[in-house]
Amino acid sequence: MATKRQGPMGLFRGASRLPRENQAAASRPSGASILYAWDMITDALTWGPGAAEALRLPSRDLPKTGQAFAQLVEPGCGLARPDAIAAAENPIHAYETRYALRLEPDRVVMIEDSGRWQPDVQGRPAFARGQLRIDSASGARDLLPAVLRERSTLLCSIQDAINEAVRVSQTCTLIVGALDGDEADEMAEVARRLRPMMRRPDLFAALGPNRFALALTGCPAADAAGAMRRLHGLLQDHPAGPSLRLGAACAPDHTFKATKLLRFAEQALMAAADRGEASALYKSRSAKPTRVAEQAPFDWVAALNDRSLILACRPMVDAQTRAPMLSHACATVAGREGRIAPLGPAPALQEANLPLLVDGRMLELAADHLARNADQRLALPVSGKTLQDAEWLSMLAAHLGARPGIEARLILEIPEIALVECRRNVGRLHAMKALGVGIALTGYGAGHVPPEHLRVLPIDLLKIDGAFIQPLKRSTDDRLHVRTLVDRAQHMGIATAAEWVDDEAIARLLAAWGVDYLQGGLFGEPQAVVQPSALRQMLKKARG
Repeated sequence: MATKRQGPMGLFRGASRLPRENQAAASRPSGASILYAWDMITDALTWGPGAAEALRLPSRDLPKTGQAFAQLVEPGCGLARPDAIAAAENPIHAYETRYALRLEPDRVVMIEDSGRWQPDVQGRPAFARGQLRIDSASGARDLLPAVLRERSTLLCSIQDAINEAVRVSQTCTLIVGALDGDEADEMAEVARRLRPMMRRPDLFAALGPNRFALALTGCPAADAAGAMRRLHGLLQDHPAGPSLRLGAACAPDHTFKATKLLRFAEQALMAAADRGEASALYKSRSAKPTRVAEQAPFDWVAALNDRSLILACRPMVDAQTRAPMLSHACATVAGREGRIAPLGPAPALQEANLPLLVDGRMLELAADHLARNADQRLALPVSGKTLQDAEWLSMLAAHLGARPGIEARLILEIPEIALVECRRNVGRLHAMKALGVGIALTGYGAGHVPPEHLRVLPIDLLKIDGAFIQPLKRSTDDRLHVRTLVDRAQHMGIATAAEWVDDEAIARLLAAWGVDYLQGGLFGEPQAVVQPSALRQMLKKARG
């Protein structure tokens, strides 16, 4: 192992080089895994590197929102992520679930989805970060559940009907029906009764014991309501006829894809049932663009103006001795019942770089804290948007200059993806390093920055993404990946830290592999560091 030399705050930086035989090591687990971040306030979904390749989708087809991703999840084949998050009652807000993801009419994969969600000031889920792992065995059609194989056959037939309708400049209306009662199992009888309204290219298929789909070619959207009324008439004397609910969607009016057409028709069916109506036609949502600040349940600008943001710290410990080595800082406000509520990433506004304003305020609080506590060391996150702003370096230099000596006890945490989003950020790492602070790279392991580039960056600490730490007890791929990351960092002489460490067995495993520092619920939750000015503000609010 290369010899490490001490840097700021007891961290290490070396000049050793990764052995040639290790340079081609995979940057991600051997299994197909994908990192993601989901902002539940704006519904924006961002993906880690290699997501399109792992899902075998064109980059343009990657879902950009949580709603678009939910449309790929097969109903009834596992607990979807929003439901798993809602069901997660543990204090660390961890969730794990498994469900089926339909990527093409005849291509379904089973997904293991795990991660952490972060609440807003009201305690509601606001931000999630995690990992999707694709079950490699699920690619074999014979290993999928029978209901998924039957649905694949149906979707391929619907896609053929859509393609044929488009070829001859016609439309295809898909009607989904649901019946109640014990007698609804006889789909053959339902198909017999509907035969008078079907032509040769039309298609009938059972979706389940009491659900069916009817594809009508040459039926435009304007005639869909009439087709559903006729369908009701043909089944009116069926034993379960009075309970019949119908939903319809049309191609190409609503979509050209069978998977979406079926999902839209099912959504229309659910809408009809919710409203107590016999039938409903799918209506596409024309969501008006909304400013992020108006969507957020927390007014960042007001918090900056009244200086109500609070600095909170959680311990980062030595992996071998468990002695506290430094504190990880985060922005908080006073939440319900007087408890602090850690805040997620600040949204970007068109008229102002809000992340810069928030990070600047947290830098001020952190610098004051270090100046008053000579024995404290602090790791302060800085967003990629802040790093891109030309004002950041002068702001950092001003705070360090006003409090000489704190720079050796301050480490700035930069997200790895920031180095990909803006090339200028690499130069700013060197500029910050020249001011005497330490530099940590967070999200290590996702693969945004190739290993050979890490050797030329002024990095003192690599923080392994918690999405790889959480599943260590059950995932062989993640154990291999994390151990490879640690070995690589040791060869480069860079210290490592692991986040989301909440289990003693995982903590011991990481220490045995040579991870230097650990952070997570096992070692303590964030605690508020109330500054004098913030204390006065809180007292003023309490009296008012």
